[in-house]
Amino acid sequence: METAQLKFETNRKKAMVCPCGKSNRDNKFAPFKNFIDRGYCHSCDKTFFPESDYKFKPYIKPVIKIEPVSTIDFSNSLNKYKNNNFALFLEKTFGTIIAEEIIAKYHLGTYGNKTIYWLLDENETVRTGQIISYDSNTGKRFGGAQWVHTKLKQENQEKCLFGLHLINKNNNTDPIAIVEGQKTACIMSALSPDRIWLATSGKGNLKLANINALKGRNVTLYPDHDGYDQWKNKAKELGLKYKIAPDCEGWFNEGLIAEGDDIADYFLKNPKFNFRYDLQYQDKSS
Repeated sequence: METAQLKFETNRKKAMVCPCGKSNRDNKFAPFKNFIDRGYCHSCDKTFFPESDYKFKPYIKPVIKIEPVSTIDFSNSLNKYKNNNFALFLEKTFGTIIAEEIIAKYHLGTYGNKTIYWLLDENETVRTGQIISYDSNTGKRFGGAQWVHTKLKQENQEKCLFGLHLINKNNNTDPIAIVEGQKTACIMSALSPDRIWLATSGKGNLKLANINALKGRNVTLYPDHDGYDQWKNKAKELGLKYKIAPDCEGWFNEGLIAEGDDIADYFLKNPKFNFRYDLQYQDKSS
């Protein structure tokens, strides 16, 4: 049987949904060329091969040799927040004072009207940053994401959890909550300030290399509605003793959030809680 090499389509918008059933509005499903329903999903971490007489080479994530962490100067991005659509959304949602607190806490950067989520490790070294576009009125993400280290051609840059620089700040021993999206971490830091909110920058990024700095800490995972089983299985595979909150599963079943929504979506869609963290399913996660 002849072997063929699949190539990815550069325009991910051609695919409306991932074969796993998840919407591709966040452009995390990368279709193969000449296909809209076959490719690799960065969200569910699965490869969907086309049926063919050819034997396709499986998609294997490249093993990258991690070089010593190099420092990125991010100081020039820490301004122009009136142009930053996510910063404007935070201001409309929480008011100027809380929005400024979130921006300062997470060192949010500006790139045109986009947001740079800088990844600072526990030593406050800048590893890299992820550039994402938002609608300033709805806070909804659109388009794909870009990594700063890729734009700078630093291909071997080692990532870390978003917000990791907060875990040792002022000898902080508060419980830690991990979500998928950086936007969610920022919003939840205002809604539930008694926790340190970190983000994996993607559902598939729950990895030992990213959580080594959290040893001995009280950690709870808060997956999106469509990520509970994946994170539960991944935590078991990694031998993690973290609690995994099924809140989004319960809210979805009650019709309080949409498919794929996260914990921040729940509170933003249910303002009657007056921005107080009141998880009715929390005890079931222990």
